[in-house]
Amino acid sequence: MIKNFEELITAARQIQGKKVIVILPNNEETLLAISEACEKQLAEFILVGDQDTIKLKLPIYEKVRGLIEIVHKPDVSEALKTAIDLIKGGKGDIVLKGGVDTSTLMKALLHEDAGIRTGRLLSDVFMFEYPARQGNKFVMITDGGITLAPDLEDKIELVKNAVEVAHALGNSNPKVALLSASEFINPNLQSTVDAAIISKMNERGQIKGCTVDGPLALDNALSSEAAGEKKIVSQVAGNAEILVLPSIEAANIFAKGTTYFAGYRLAHVIVGGSVPILIPSRADKSDAKVLSIALGKIMSNYYPKNKDIFH
Repeated sequence: MIKNFEELITAARQIQGKKVIVILPNNEETLLAISEACEKQLAEFILVGDQDTIKLKLPIYEKVRGLIEIVHKPDVSEALKTAIDLIKGGKGDIVLKGGVDTSTLMKALLHEDAGIRTGRLLSDVFMFEYPARQGNKFVMITDGGITLAPDLEDKIELVKNAVEVAHALGNSNPKVALLSASEFINPNLQSTVDAAIISKMNERGQIKGCTVDGPLALDNALSSEAAGEKKIVSQVAGNAEILVLPSIEAANIFAKGTTYFAGYRLAHVIVGGSVPILIPSRADKSDAKVLSIALGKIMSNYYPKNKDIFH
């Protein structure tokens, strides 16, 4: 099992033949991430954007040009269309957002003619290292990037997508916590009701490949001491590896809090489509983009071996 980011990088480097399509790589942190990934021999890239800008801002281009192909498409619309055509033609395996904004990118990728949709819900799985934990240090958060107001059916899909990422990392039975403001079921708080239903579905075998519990508050999901103090008996409480948040606002704010307050490293990937999609914030540092590329490679390698994930 891949248990931390160093192991993630090592595992990703062993995967050959995967190409990352980068759409409009014109900002400093994206180009720095591409440089670092090439120096680590982590991936090969097809850069779709302005050729002059790329060569000017990518000083190591001549050194690593064997790992990089540039497709000169400086216009946003043309760059998006070209990237989609490359994916449909099987010439790219992972999509990485460059200087294009997320809404424009996702609108193009999710168009019915793009061939990215598989009939599943697409969702973003954010991952950080929790240093206080022994063994598997990864904790995943979903969904802070795509699903605006998940209902019960959406939350079931969020669980399945995050579990898929955990399986790709070698965690065959991740512990999933459905978070709310309290561990008590309150009919007036829909997130607690949804959590209870999903937990029971998992108990009855309707959701497989994981152990689910909820509702749980954040403290008793991650702290065994807090769970013990509240006398919560659960395989998940205190040991959660996947945190499903009740709304995009909660997930996005919490995920960014792990970076800006705690200083934790991060990676994230959108799953549910025909290829992994990486939408790091333009404010994310290059390290986050490199780690996301590594995670994208792991997911791209997992897909062909598990074709039934789309059914």
